[in-house]
Amino acid sequence: MACQDCTRKGGCVYTTFWLVRFLPVVLVTAATVWGIYAYTYELCFLSIDNWPQRIIYLIVFYTLLVLYYTSYLRTIYTKAWGPPKKFYLEGTAKTTYDGVRDDERQLQAFLTDIVRERDLTLLVRGFDHGIRFCDKCCCIKPDRSHHCSMCEQCVLKFDHHCPWVNNCVNFGNYKYFILFLAYGFIFCIWIAATTLPSFIDFWKHEYDMNKKTGRFSLVFLLFLSCMFSLSLSFLFFYHLYLTAKNRTTVESFRAPMIDGKYAKDAFNHGVKANYREIFGPHPLYWFLPISSSIGDGCKFKLNDLVATSSSNQVFVEMGGIQTANGHSNQPISEHHTRIYAEQPNGKQLSTVDETDELRLGDGVEFKKWTLEAALTTRGIRNGSSIGPLRYRLLQQRDEAEMQHLYSDDEDEDLDLNVRIV
Repeated sequence: MACQDCTRKGGCVYTTFWLVRFLPVVLVTAATVWGIYAYTYELCFLSIDNWPQRIIYLIVFYTLLVLYYTSYLRTIYTKAWGPPKKFYLEGTAKTTYDGVRDDERQLQAFLTDIVRERDLTLLVRGFDHGIRFCDKCCCIKPDRSHHCSMCEQCVLKFDHHCPWVNNCVNFGNYKYFILFLAYGFIFCIWIAATTLPSFIDFWKHEYDMNKKTGRFSLVFLLFLSCMFSLSLSFLFFYHLYLTAKNRTTVESFRAPMIDGKYAKDAFNHGVKANYREIFGPHPLYWFLPISSSIGDGCKFKLNDLVATSSSNQVFVEMGGIQTANGHSNQPISEHHTRIYAEQPNGKQLSTVDETDELRLGDGVEFKKWTLEAALTTRGIRNGSSIGPLRYRLLQQRDEAEMQHLYSDDEDEDLDLNVRIV
């Protein structure tokens, strides 16, 4: 029992682990504090005799220091943003989930009902094409969110967990993180550039041996500034690229699944729009470590091409059921199906009828047919946007399951809306 208590929050093992996680932050802070001493005292006061030069060096140094370290602190202490309460399953919903969690088909049907009831906006699907769900947090994952095992929670627009800030880089602190990289990089470059002349003097033996400054302090200061500037440059320019593409680190390695296909540029709206999404609409705030990002971390606008592709929807309906956009249609025979191709604005373009009989009784035998060919014959699409995808009108299932779901005694207003991806 004692061992279990130690591993829980507040226990000795948990506290030790938490302190170890802060070691990188302590190292960065210690290096910064030592750099302040070495640059201010060893370089500016003991090595530089020119007062105007000394003042300029110190003004630039401390301006960059404030911007860099403020951005660093905000990255560390901005709490990782989690999903809103409506994405979590509680009470009756949690009980129902516990009952269907082992059956993937029933689970997805249950989650679909929850999404519809709570009016949740979800564009990204799992790689099994289902609604993404976190078992640990018992919540439906908003778009671009992922579970962080270090923070022990789902995080909105999760980029990565950074040990150097002991926090998740996410929607809430991504701007601060980029500013930290930017100002840290410039800060180190400034230190290296202004320390270099004294370093050269040291190696040329032209350095005044009577000066009180520690020569090796300047050498070490130059070494640290070069090392950190090199490390920060890789991260900084990489995240500039990711921001220009509106991708997270996770999405750069594994593109999100939108309507059944990988879409690496799903949220790319152009460089200018992408940067405005992170830094805000007012350029004055772009360079300050203050909150100015656009959005709530849950809803993201799709790229126009991806949105057009996903909005150009096709629905299969039976028995005169309304389309997903709410358009009412004339009843059709229960032995026939009708396909509706719709433009992004919801206008109906045309219909395609199939006259093959649907055997929904005990026989449980279903037809396959080619969506591409059917739509092409009606002039709705040229087929290139759908490619080789084939839509199976009704998948062949277990006879017992089909008798339960689609028995001959079911109501005529059976709703069967299937979205083609």
